[in-house]
Amino acid sequence: MSVNHPKGSAEYINRLNKIKVLNLIRESGSISRAEIVKQTGLSAPTITRIVDSLINKEKLTSQVGIGESKGGRPPVIVQFNGEDNYVIGIDWGRTHIYGVISNLNGNSLAKLDVRTEVGDGFETDLKRVISLIEKLLHKSKIDKRKVYGIGVAAAGFINKKTDIIEYSPNFKWKDVDIKKPLKEFFNVPVIVDNVSRVMAKGELMYGIGDRCKDFIFINIGYGIGSGIIMNGQAFYGFDGMAGEIGHNRISDSSAGGLQCSCGKKDCLECYSSGRGIAEMAMDKLKFYPNSSLNKLEKISTQTIAIEAHKGDELALYIFNQAADYLGLAIASVANILNPAAIVLGGKVMKSGSFFTERIRTVFNREIIQQPNRNIELLQSQLGNEAAVKGAVSLILNEVLNFRV
Repeated sequence: MSVNHPKGSAEYINRLNKIKVLNLIRESGSISRAEIVKQTGLSAPTITRIVDSLINKEKLTSQVGIGESKGGRPPVIVQFNGEDNYVIGIDWGRTHIYGVISNLNGNSLAKLDVRTEVGDGFETDLKRVISLIEKLLHKSKIDKRKVYGIGVAAAGFINKKTDIIEYSPNFKWKDVDIKKPLKEFFNVPVIVDNVSRVMAKGELMYGIGDRCKDFIFINIGYGIGSGIIMNGQAFYGFDGMAGEIGHNRISDSSAGGLQCSCGKKDCLECYSSGRGIAEMAMDKLKFYPNSSLNKLEKISTQTIAIEAHKGDELALYIFNQAADYLGLAIASVANILNPAAIVLGGKVMKSGSFFTERIRTVFNREIIQQPNRNIELLQSQLGNEAAVKGAVSLILNEVLNFRV
């Protein structure tokens, strides 16, 4: 999907100018050609050529009317043409697969959510994803030729040099290629990225990104991961595995210790993830015979949170411990990377304000304090849509940079 033009060439400069103009039009909602000239510093003939190409060739903008004249020729108004161009986003989760088909303005035309079984392998889930995408296309009744691509958010260590998921602790996948079969089946570009980084990209495109370009998204769900945004760009590290906060050891238990899904012991995920919280509760039940958790038909993060709200001793102990470890881990990352904000997301963050505030208390205690320094600790407003919106943004970003 890359476009290779030698730096300094006419083609390279034209592409950079076109990217600048297209993104300005999209961010402005609607704007006159004269205002584009003013804001970009490009010449009027250059803007005319670029805008004409965006309207007639790429069809990513459209002329929507004539503005009010302030003397001289009335301005021509253009806007981003996202209504009739489409993207598919997939949130490939451990317990469910959630898909959406959206236009380039971010408006969803159809959504579908299917449950998965813990014991199912990659091939079974791949068939579910293909079936879900086909149903989305049928449900939305759009022209398949207007689909720019498919973005996929999945948990695992994704090598961005190969696009292979080398290992996924949550799925137990090894050397899995999601991209190739989807690309071959649907004949469109496919981009796959780590779910926590995808959620950070969704936040950048549709959430905090309109006012903050340096933040860390902490995804606290079945597992724990983070997505790092620096100067408006995702940080990948050397080969794409940056952000694995959930697999750092947070307890020095030389004897025994909790086994993590990654193979190590006493990782943050063992204590603070959805899986870890549920497993911790089941392990501790025998020591708390009077706990209301003993009366539950099913023990899950959600049911434990409900009992914690009611004041159950065991439930509160488990959630307070999870919050304390999260506060410590997040503060350590913030002290190293110095973001403007930390955004908390994922299903476990729906447990309640008592959980969020406990994290905040520990975070504020452990962060390096300076008089003029205030790292915001926020909760994501995208909710369950964070990963799927991020998956949509994977392709939208390629469109805005003329790589598809």
